[in-house]
Amino acid sequence: MNQGFILNSFWDDSKPHPLEIYGTSTQGPFLLRFNNQEPLFFVGKGSSIPQDIGHIREKDISLRTFEGEPVKALYFDRLQKLYEGREKLSQKGIRSYENDIRPESRFLMERFVNGSLAFSGDYEMQGKLKVYTNPQVKAEWFRPELSVLSLDIETGMDGSLFSVGLSYFGPEKERDIVFMRGDADTQLDDLCHVKPSEKELLEKTVEFINEVDPDYIVGWHVVGFDFKFLDNKARKYGVQLNIGRDGSQLELQERNNMFYANIKGRVILDGPPLLRSNFFSFKNMKLDTVANEVLGLGKDISATGKEKVEEIERRFREDKASLAFYNIEDCRLVHQIFTKLDIYNLIHARSMFSGQQIDKVGISTMAFDHFFLPRLHRKGYVAPNVLDMAREEHSAGGMVIEPVAGLYRDVAVFDFKSLYPSIIRTFSIDPYSRLKSEVNPVKTPSGIKFSSSENILPSFLEELGNKRSKAKENNNQALSQAIKILMNSFYGVMGSPRSRFYHSDLPTAITTTGHWILNQSISFFDNLGLKVVYGDTDSLFVKLNGGEDVEKMAGDLNYYLSQIISDEFKCSSKLEVEFEKKFEQIFFSSARGSDQGAKKRYVGYSKGQMSFVGMEYVRSDWTELAKDFQYSLFERLFIGEPLEQFIKSEIKKLESGVYDKKLIYTKKLSKGLDEYTKSVPPHIKAARLLPLEKQKRLRSIRYVITKSGPRPASENKDQPDYHHYIEKQIKPVAQTVLQGQGLNFDDIHTGNQLSMF
Repeated sequence: MNQGFILNSFWDDSKPHPLEIYGTSTQGPFLLRFNNQEPLFFVGKGSSIPQDIGHIREKDISLRTFEGEPVKALYFDRLQKLYEGREKLSQKGIRSYENDIRPESRFLMERFVNGSLAFSGDYEMQGKLKVYTNPQVKAEWFRPELSVLSLDIETGMDGSLFSVGLSYFGPEKERDIVFMRGDADTQLDDLCHVKPSEKELLEKTVEFINEVDPDYIVGWHVVGFDFKFLDNKARKYGVQLNIGRDGSQLELQERNNMFYANIKGRVILDGPPLLRSNFFSFKNMKLDTVANEVLGLGKDISATGKEKVEEIERRFREDKASLAFYNIEDCRLVHQIFTKLDIYNLIHARSMFSGQQIDKVGISTMAFDHFFLPRLHRKGYVAPNVLDMAREEHSAGGMVIEPVAGLYRDVAVFDFKSLYPSIIRTFSIDPYSRLKSEVNPVKTPSGIKFSSSENILPSFLEELGNKRSKAKENNNQALSQAIKILMNSFYGVMGSPRSRFYHSDLPTAITTTGHWILNQSISFFDNLGLKVVYGDTDSLFVKLNGGEDVEKMAGDLNYYLSQIISDEFKCSSKLEVEFEKKFEQIFFSSARGSDQGAKKRYVGYSKGQMSFVGMEYVRSDWTELAKDFQYSLFERLFIGEPLEQFIKSEIKKLESGVYDKKLIYTKKLSKGLDEYTKSVPPHIKAARLLPLEKQKRLRSIRYVITKSGPRPASENKDQPDYHHYIEKQIKPVAQTVLQGQGLNFDDIHTGNQLSMF
């Protein structure tokens, strides 16, 4: 059989073979198409189904609902008829089950196909695409070498298209090309090909994409900017953006001010959303910023705002070869960032373990469905629809032991490795074991029952844990991270009202058990004469007395918990506590306007390195001024230097204009500018001062506070309001530290030193 990796799949009622699965293999790209699959859902076996529902047949099956009612399956020849049928049944008060599972998803999950597959059958060639009709398919683990095309466009202030940069990275070759608009059809050099019109730029771009035939098309805001721009131009000139592997057009859709794109047989990887969905964070998501942080490289044009646009315009007029270089460098930077961060391996691993195609690996509810539904069916049950779930009370969150604000020395951090997955394994928690809770029952500390023998999720988590340990041994960070993300997602899904498996017992059982474990651990440390100064869900911060063997302490705590769990609940503990690190000093911040310690806000210090959690230094909504000031302030605190003179000096520098470039706020917009009516916050006032063209689809704004009010940073010529920055950026950061030292910011700032003694 052939082996292939799935790129995307579709169901199209208008086609004679409506189910399509596109992928790539060692023999090239392929399309598996099927006309022998029927969309379906389930209804109660005793339900009388009217003829106008539109189904083609019904079949009794040996499955039942969570309430124990036997069901039958209704089959349809088109997906649209299924949608119409489920609506008619709902109007008649007849309940249906799993009517929201798309047929292409059901086809793959019921065959336990996760990301890749094996297939066999006859095929025909359509261009470079091997097309198989109704092939045999089975699950198979396969990792191909995937080809990448990075795309970037340059545009003018007048909305014209200057150039399209395309950088191809294949298993055997690489190729760069820039199509540039100019006066004649010519070639400036190996890189820059000049074409006399925007229409020809579009046509050559389509031609090149189909020629190199990439699996991935990558870029930076490539959907919402590049493809949207190219699509608008294509519509203007009547050009078909036929870049699908079957010759189909790019599909671009807008939902809630966000753009989404589909290309049959290819996957679009858009830098910022891709990095966010894989838990990478940066100071901001500008290409120049991320490239600098990841690669230590900057863009060829380092200017920003108006100066950058003017330089691009100048190069287009006077130095097209230089603009082509800038254009292609942006293309290459995106691929280099993805390679350096091991993004390609990470998303492949996430697809293989979650069963979701590359563009959907971040949707945890779909991943849980993919794993759980076929196994639930084999246990004899069907699941409800997502929209039919009862929205019950939410469970409590993870336990937090609030600290007493201040500075501590010699604090050890103990971490519960994968706490929630370990709790699920220990107490056999999952939706199916809740249904079967009377069979070999086990109770959690809060008294919720599950079945120790009839369950699905615990053994899978054990398998994932073993594979993650193996990945760590092999230093396969991408695989380890992919498994960790999937394991940790299961609690979130079972606790989400957007999941078809939601029941309040599931998240409640997990979180209350987590609370119980932390409380038992606190008792353990109390018996050793040690104080837990802070705790947060799966970690404990313990003040040491000196000379303790922390590794042995972690082992003793593991044994202590396993004995209690065995004695009280007759379970085998899957918990694993490990000593994570020791802080020579740690400062717990107070809550704003209070002397009480704040949750998730501290700075640790060890071996000359500082770790910031929840502080202004790591938050994107504070200025560089505040972040740099906080970092330097804590440096001095930990090495024992006086703080007063430093604070005075920083205020003086601020007021003399030294830090003017560090005064920019960055805020995201949660809605359109015209939707802010009752109250208009400063960032909206600034955004409304931008030129109208820049206000369109604005998602974030960089602004400064001046004596004339908020101003967009790119347009501002007014003097900053230094008093504002002292009161709103310097003072809050400083006072957090000073109050623990018996000092007061206002006294230092105004020179009233007498109150300090």
